[in-house]
Amino acid sequence: MDAGHPLETNRCPFVNLPQPTAGRWGLGITAEAMKGMVWLKPKAVAQVEFLEWTNGEILRSARFVCLREDKDPGKVIKET
Repeated sequence: MDAGHPLETNRCPFVNLPQPTAGRWGLGITAEAMKGMVWLKPKAVAQVEFLEWTNGEILRSARFVCLREDKDPGKVIKET
């Protein structure tokens, strides 16, 4: 894939992808599904609200709240 935008990258920024299967509801990101995706360098931080982390490490009932310009994308970690 040739990067057509300065933020495009060939590298997936997530450590938990691809998922082995599409999952119970068919929404998992498998290796096959990843072939059609465009990845961006993590340059922004989004704040989201959610009910919980599932056993499969997926957010349940996530909702976008806002972009956080006061946070460094390289220092964001998963809340526990």
